[in-house]
Amino acid sequence: MLLTDTQARAGAEARFDNIEYLVFQRSPLGMMGTSALVFTLTYGLYVLIAQVTQSPPFLYQNEAGEWITHQVNWIAFVLSLILTAAIAFAGSAKGRWETEVEDLIRALPDTGRTAAEDLAKGAPVSWRARYHRLFWVGFVFGILFNFLLMNTAADLLGYINSVGLWFLIVSPLLFGTGFRAGMDLSRRSREIRSVIAGHLVVDLFHLDRLSVFGRIGLRAARSWMIMAAILLLFMLDPDQLWIALPTILATVAGGVFILTSALNPVHRKICAAKAAELDRIHEEMARVRDRALAGEDAASSALAGLTDYEVWVAERPEWPLSTGLATRFSLYILLPILPIVGSYLFEKLADQFVSGGPV
Repeated sequence: MLLTDTQARAGAEARFDNIEYLVFQRSPLGMMGTSALVFTLTYGLYVLIAQVTQSPPFLYQNEAGEWITHQVNWIAFVLSLILTAAIAFAGSAKGRWETEVEDLIRALPDTGRTAAEDLAKGAPVSWRARYHRLFWVGFVFGILFNFLLMNTAADLLGYINSVGLWFLIVSPLLFGTGFRAGMDLSRRSREIRSVIAGHLVVDLFHLDRLSVFGRIGLRAARSWMIMAAILLLFMLDPDQLWIALPTILATVAGGVFILTSALNPVHRKICAAKAAELDRIHEEMARVRDRALAGEDAASSALAGLTDYEVWVAERPEWPLSTGLATRFSLYILLPILPIVGSYLFEKLADQFVSGGPV
């Protein structure tokens, strides 16, 4: 077995880390501090461009002398959150897998050790070109998307001399990161399915070890649910729903996809193991049944024991989710609902202030 594992290591493909991971690893600010810095720089650039170009200004006075802000500021705020989350998720993805390596190794036989360790490493070098290519496809798409927002080519100068300059800078980065995230999702999903199919052997007496697959799926799904929640902040600006809704649906679909990639193969293997064990029990029950019915004490005792064991096997859980994980998943589903509730409360509160007090 050791020889097999050594051979696997010798033939393992080299891997590389993405730039986001390297930045977060080397930053002295930690995950939250670095994410806050990314957001501050991104949205701060928007505020700077808005104040310099005054098209539109970040804050201005209306005819009544009240200080107000333009709705495009909110769009930029949400996009800054999305870009920050995308960079943070890309930077922390490897770390999320690293925390589960030991439990994943315990859930697999010795032949799966190398495969489990590889899951916590970066992307295979053979994927490097695809990652770069898809990023630049998204980058160009982001530029073209900005041009679609202009009525004519003559609007380019005016667009650059307004907050449109910020969108022209940020959109390519946002789409490039998003396209590459889709590639990473596909790769990680393929790898976890390969590990499960090629190495996982279900032991009905140790199903608790398989909860690691539930945690892996839920952690990945949580990131996508958080992104969907951020996207739903566009609900505050109904004019942007035509952009937000398709993206929200794609984000939720991504979360469901990575979750089922980790859970469904394990679920099928557990069901197959239970079915095989029940068949073996039934064969043994059939073998001792006649002697038990004839009054043989040993056979009767064996049949009773087999019946108890049959019930135990039939009641074994079929999903690699503990009660705590199932509860956490329910809470993750609620994440995208929070912006809708927040939007409703914000509008009610604003209406009360406008009307001069509570109604």
